[in-house]
Amino acid sequence: MTANLPLWMREQDSDGNWGPWVPVTSYTCPSEADLLALVEREWTELRPEPSRIALQPGDGRVYATVPTIAMADDSPQLHSAVLLGAEVDIRATPANYTWHWGDGETTTTSDPGAPHPHATVTHAYGRALDEATVSLTTTWTGEYRVAGGAWIAFDTVIDTSSPGVGIEVLHPRARLVASDN
Repeated sequence: MTANLPLWMREQDSDGNWGPWVPVTSYTCPSEADLLALVEREWTELRPEPSRIALQPGDGRVYATVPTIAMADDSPQLHSAVLLGAEVDIRATPANYTWHWGDGETTTTSDPGAPHPHATVTHAYGRALDEATVSLTTTWTGEYRVAGGAWIAFDTVIDTSSPGVGIEVLHPRARLVASDN
């Protein structure tokens, strides 16, 4: 860590003359508590890039009563900083996903979802809607390390909100068709 430089001051008397320079503080070394306070502040001010949303089908139209498949990016994000002369890495990892389906329903899961045919996060709309916006709140846990040391977990989490994806919820229609059999 880098030492804190000394602080000097001088005062001006009533005649406008300056007095001598006097030390207020001498050289000091930041403490571990000082560094940890800055690391914690860096974490609480960190804003990971919100998780990307993917839906299947992906053409902006889904059918009521047919499950819509949802997926989010689950990649950890790394942030590096130099604090008090020490190299600090902070890793944010998605822990929970809260899906807002745009029909008043929500789903919270630790699963980021998977594409068809192995879908794990789905939602079936109960009726047709002219428009619905699917949005996502991701809760991130974090860890830090100083100078490439061991990872240490933070006690707090960070939430980010992904931009919504607009969809049209269509009503499925059955039609009778002639058969050649």
